[in-house]
Amino acid sequence: MLVLAGWLHLAAVLAYAGAAAAYATGWTRTSSVAVARGFWALAIGAACHVLVLVIHGVAAGGLPLGGGVGSWDHPFSTLAGLLAASVAATGLARSSTRILGAFLSPMIVGLTLAALLVDSASAAALPGALDSAWVVVHTLSVYASLALFSLAFGSGVGYLLAESRLRRMELVGGLRLPSLQVLDRVNHRAFSGGLVGLTLGIVAGTLSAVHGDGAGADLRAKILVTVGLWMLYALGWQARYVLGWGGRRSAWLAIVGFVGLIASVVGVAHA
Repeated sequence: MLVLAGWLHLAAVLAYAGAAAAYATGWTRTSSVAVARGFWALAIGAACHVLVLVIHGVAAGGLPLGGGVGSWDHPFSTLAGLLAASVAATGLARSSTRILGAFLSPMIVGLTLAALLVDSASAAALPGALDSAWVVVHTLSVYASLALFSLAFGSGVGYLLAESRLRRMELVGGLRLPSLQVLDRVNHRAFSGGLVGLTLGIVAGTLSAVHGDGAGADLRAKILVTVGLWMLYALGWQARYVLGWGGRRSAWLAIVGFVGLIASVVGVAHA
């Protein structure tokens, strides 16, 4: 089964590369046909990658987060698959949002390549102190939240670009972007879903630590950074309802929050 997973992962990587190339062609040449090809290549890659995750879970009895089983067995690769799946699901639900893959497919390709270049042992699995039944809930929730926050980032970029076009009265020419209302809705839903996932991940991680032997220095640093990011996202989510920070402000919140998220992943040991 793991051999099949290897071939499916290769197919996913090639599909992601093809999607990024097609999106780039569509954007530079203003070709909606190329954009459509890019989306379907991304969707095929996501389907293959999801199958890899399922096969790995059945055959290896765990999540592909750095056990060295195969080229896909890395946190970055898992995140790429979840992000591709979220972009594909959004595009299937609303065809006008398929252009968002132009902003996110390079990130997906970058994650899969990083998974091949970065030593998986350094990002292997969770510390032994967190070896409990809550680890699965914690890990799935955190990675799902990362994928959704990435989607919110992409929709935020799309919103700012669409708004800029409207301000410059560029109503013709260029690829058609979703309406501001659609982009804002995608941003809000992805933002809210990511916050729920991060909250559940923190709760599950806390319960894991309670059943473990305590947290080491690296783990404590990761907890502090994660809680800090949760506060940023929670304040941003609340500002939408209390202060009416929708639209442009919400898009900037998604972008700034995502930059902080990436900085935390790079700067802090992340399991």
